[in-house]
Amino acid sequence: MKKENDFARISNEIEAGSAVEAAATMEELPPKRAAEVAQRLELRSAANVISRMDSAQAAQVVGKMSVTTAAQVLAAMEPDDRVDCLRKMPRNLHETLVEQMAPSQRAETRQLEQYPSNTAGGIMTTQYTALPQDLNVEQAIAELRRIHAENASMFYVYVVDPRRCLVGVLSMRDLILAPPDRPLNQVMIANVKSVRANTDREEVARFMRESRYLALPVIDPDDHLIGLITLDDVVKVIQEEATEDVQRMCGAGAEERLASPWQFSFAKRIGWLQVNLGTAFLAGAVVTIFGSTIGRFAVLAVYMPIVSGMGGNAAAQAMSVSIRGISSGSSRRHDRRLLGHVLRREAIVGFLTGTIVGITTAIIAWIWEYKHGSALGLIVCMALVITQTLACVSGAGIPFVMRKLGFDPAQSATIFATTVTDVTGLASLLGLATLFQAWLR
Repeated sequence: MKKENDFARISNEIEAGSAVEAAATMEELPPKRAAEVAQRLELRSAANVISRMDSAQAAQVVGKMSVTTAAQVLAAMEPDDRVDCLRKMPRNLHETLVEQMAPSQRAETRQLEQYPSNTAGGIMTTQYTALPQDLNVEQAIAELRRIHAENASMFYVYVVDPRRCLVGVLSMRDLILAPPDRPLNQVMIANVKSVRANTDREEVARFMRESRYLALPVIDPDDHLIGLITLDDVVKVIQEEATEDVQRMCGAGAEERLASPWQFSFAKRIGWLQVNLGTAFLAGAVVTIFGSTIGRFAVLAVYMPIVSGMGGNAAAQAMSVSIRGISSGSSRRHDRRLLGHVLRREAIVGFLTGTIVGITTAIIAWIWEYKHGSALGLIVCMALVITQTLACVSGAGIPFVMRKLGFDPAQSATIFATTVTDVTGLASLLGLATLFQAWLR
């Protein structure tokens, strides 16, 4: 009885609040419980809330519902949100739910699923407003009134020719003020901006952010109007890309979520951890090479993690700026010139920060390690200058190299930048100590 009351209470709170708040509440619940709550909501409310959840978590919630209810909720969702959710489901459940839908919704879903999720076609909706160019103004206004009565969400009104090719867009002001008998092809704005269905979704997001459009039409290779990308879709893309980049920089799977099963998380992480293990042995090899120096001056072991750790932090700072630039697209313009500027800047920043940090560490070493006097501090200072400079340059440059090689900079750059900073940090400290060991004596 208490469980029933809890479900009723949560359902009432969700119905009373906004869809965004409700989605956040549902994401905090275990999938099975969230599914039970969703099934108590009115169908349209359930679809609205689930469409605002993370698509992976939404798929888990829908997957816990009965097949009939799940199909009804999916059918009530916007076509692009429905497809996002279905993409995250097991293949057999995916097919079962699609087959439960009405023929028109099934065809709509199949059409959208043919486009990869990282393209304009993969994030577009098939619900848009388009009028034939041979209508006159009076007929167009009547048709728009009819469409508005059925569907209140109308961003732009596009004009198509008899083959449904995109030929223009209408200004409501021009439409209302034009003579009733004037044809639309004399009122419309030609050369409307559009994107191809295979355009990368990050490029679409970047274009819409710069142009400040509320929506953007999508066309196929033959210029047929096939869909619409709205500002909401772009915001979702930006959020997803930012989340993926942050998780990839730490070596986690881009699609991992708090509710992901352990098997999924393990499979996404273990590969890069194995690569990281292999590169870590390079740093171990450096320590082995200078084993005799460490044996004579054990105090160096205190400063080894300090030097490599500071290098790692410096590389992470520089790398985050580069990855942000690559993700936002600013690095595509004048790529070589920009890269040269970035590397020069990071070399200067690395040298200056290394000098300041090195002097600070040298003073501490001089006070702490009185037996070795200023010699140890000077060696550590020089090692930090070298390490910080190389760390900043490598942290900024490696993402560009990884992108050039076809890898995801956010996920692969971290591992290799860490290797560079560990190897150079240890090699510079131990190499300088070996070179100037007479000072330490």
